[in-house]
Amino acid sequence: MTQTKNTLPASYWEIQKKQQRISVLLLFLLFIFYFLTVGLISGSVLFSLGLILPGFSFLAGPFFIKYLVIVFSLSLILTLVNFLQAKKRGVQYILKNLRACSPDPEDRYHLSFLNVLEEMKISSGLPELRGYIIPTVNLNSLSLIGPGQQPAIVVTEGLLAETSRDELQAVVAHETAHILKGDTFLLTLVCSIAAFYEELIDSLDRQKEYSQPELKQTRGDKGVGQPLIYLASLLSYLLLNFFITIISQKRELLADATAVELCRDPLALARVIYKAQVANSYLGDSSVFTPLFLVPPDSRDIRETSRDKLFNTHPPVSLRLRLLAEMAHKNLKEVIEEVRTREEQRARARTRYSPLEESSPEYLEKINKLQQQARESLEKDSIWLARNARGRWEGPYVLGSLLTLPYFTPATRIKNTKENLEGPARNFPQIRFALYRQLKKQPLDPARHDKCPVCNTGLVEAFYEGVKIKICQTCRGQLVAMSDLEKIFARREMTFPESLQQKARAYREALLDSNIKPPVLKEKPPALCPGCGLQFTLRPFSYHYLLPVYKCYQCQVIWFEDQELELLQILIEEKTAGPGLNQN
Repeated sequence: MTQTKNTLPASYWEIQKKQQRISVLLLFLLFIFYFLTVGLISGSVLFSLGLILPGFSFLAGPFFIKYLVIVFSLSLILTLVNFLQAKKRGVQYILKNLRACSPDPEDRYHLSFLNVLEEMKISSGLPELRGYIIPTVNLNSLSLIGPGQQPAIVVTEGLLAETSRDELQAVVAHETAHILKGDTFLLTLVCSIAAFYEELIDSLDRQKEYSQPELKQTRGDKGVGQPLIYLASLLSYLLLNFFITIISQKRELLADATAVELCRDPLALARVIYKAQVANSYLGDSSVFTPLFLVPPDSRDIRETSRDKLFNTHPPVSLRLRLLAEMAHKNLKEVIEEVRTREEQRARARTRYSPLEESSPEYLEKINKLQQQARESLEKDSIWLARNARGRWEGPYVLGSLLTLPYFTPATRIKNTKENLEGPARNFPQIRFALYRQLKKQPLDPARHDKCPVCNTGLVEAFYEGVKIKICQTCRGQLVAMSDLEKIFARREMTFPESLQQKARAYREALLDSNIKPPVLKEKPPALCPGCGLQFTLRPFSYHYLLPVYKCYQCQVIWFEDQELELLQILIEEKTAGPGLNQN
């Protein structure tokens, strides 16, 4: 512990001065990299020409001086463009690539994160400390320095769900230590500079994807696009590895020690680093951002060898855990055992889910009656027919279903069977009013707004795994925003009965067995979104979990019938089982 004394900068102004020195050094190193790269590539080409063309030598005095001036100028231009572009757009590109978003103060997990950020801002002396959340069940964190020298700490939903408050404080303290030491500023610039070529690759891929089909097949498209992509990929790889060799792994060890100085709990930091290692810590779709992470995705493969020290930005996790454990006079085995004990205590503290089957027969009969009445009401309002492209009448539909037909336009010929009227859709005042309400993002039918699409009972707001949702207290259906699903799957506050777990396992076996009819073919009647009033689209939840659910892409919500969300939770939780209980 005595080694960490007086390791914090004296003030934020000292931090800014250090960042300026880092910027100048990085600019110089970037210029050296481009000078060497451009010089080697162009020199090899010119040297090859000298072997083919008699009498030509680029090492000749006047030509070589001009050559050096051109290489110097080109390297300087590339350096300035790359450096300025990285400082201007690098952080936004990283956050966008990781799908990071601002915390929601109404979410208690996010609120706890915001409170810890505020506490750490006060204890560290930083004038500002922003927070971002990455919607993924994976466990990891990172820190960034954004435009205007704004420090930010980014954590995943999985980390918020799997850590206690003291562990979350330790993670924030670790990332704050990187900010105080100037590591974050350096790594943000390095990753932003390397990400410049990643963005170039993305733009070339998009240009190729959206180009006209006939141009795609031309020889010129392949001759120009592919070499540019390969060259950008090569430069991105070389640039990142060039800077990795000059970044010391000791910065992670120093950040761990400084984090202990800030949070006074080395075991909490050790526990969360261990959890991140044994869980899935992969983030983003590129290795460019790896230097930023608390734990790199390949942490299990890093050893204390000369090669790993040269080509990895992080030291072995075993070394970090051993040093943190020694600070608390513990050993690595005791740290792992404490993680497992806490996971077992957490599992016992879960809320027990009560399935609908446990309800009385009278209650189930009441639900069936309400669902039948809802279907009859929907059939009563199905008064619209539509003529398809083949001239055939289809229907009848309710208004919300009519507007979602793939071929529906204001010019589509429709018929009102109740009034026995026929004509273009724009001639009906009900259609015009419905389109107007849809444009204004208002419900098509206020009488059905916030009503259960299955039993027509009023929905009420509730919390599920700390996430605000709407539920039907009668049939237990759940209306969940698509953006909140990663939160639900990351958090484990509920335990499920064995009967429901067996049902989930049977569903998984049905997907894996080609002789069994896939559950995706399950039939469901049409239903209307309680938000906008348009008909739900019946689609599989995802390619991995083919459970058919009602989706509204207008409102970006999913309607789960009774037990559907719980089944998905069981399947996903078993796939990403708790690290403390199932890993050695």
